[in-house]
Amino acid sequence: MPLDLHVFRTLSDNAGALLHDPSTGACAAIDVPDAGEMLAAARAKGWAISDIFITHAHHDHIQGVAEMKQATGATVIGPADARAGAPLDRVVGEGDAASLGGERFEIWHTPGHSDGHLSYVGRGAKLALVGDVVFVMGCGRVQPGQMERMWTSLSRLMALPGDTRLLGGHDYTLANARFARSVDPANEALKARFAEAEKAKAEGRFWALTTVAEEQATNPFFRAGETALAAAVGQAGASADKVFAALREAKNRF
Repeated sequence: MPLDLHVFRTLSDNAGALLHDPSTGACAAIDVPDAGEMLAAARAKGWAISDIFITHAHHDHIQGVAEMKQATGATVIGPADARAGAPLDRVVGEGDAASLGGERFEIWHTPGHSDGHLSYVGRGAKLALVGDVVFVMGCGRVQPGQMERMWTSLSRLMALPGDTRLLGGHDYTLANARFARSVDPANEALKARFAEAEKAKAEGRFWALTTVAEEQATNPFFRAGETALAAAVGQAGASADKVFAALREAKNRF
């Protein structure tokens, strides 16, 4: 049976996410921005949290882990640099795997936003838990001096099959869409998605789930190899990694 995924707003714009295996009852929390809110969401679903998958060590992603572990006894896995702020049962990194019920997730080291950032890639589930590397029509902030590493991380995720779902760690969708339109104004798919982002914001809908194909069509950072994007940031003829860096700097100033 396919995994159930429940995504909801927690804190102000963080993604609360619960992944549930109906065959075994196993349920993973993907990061824990707020333990109380995530426990309440699990209770409302009738799910018992058994696992916690940490994508990265930033405080707004791990601050509720200790409380949730105490409440549930869940097994906590994550990157080594999260140990200072979360009670890890297992440190994982590139080449490791995590399981939830019958589903296996490859663990990829995807640095750039943070040194130890991990993505959990479920090929059977067609789902990648990408933390703050990819957002809908955007990407996470890049640590100083880490543009090349971030581009490598993005490039790996961009190469996944188009129907792979990407779950990001925040809903910055409308702000991302506004920047995307500023550098890619002729993109018809982006125009439609921008309108949907405005509608979602007006209706209070939380939007942190997308697909590789949707991002390839509308995310300027995924489209850094396109000539129009290169020209938009004064990088005509430059390599995609250089265009990506210029786009990310432009987004920082937007």
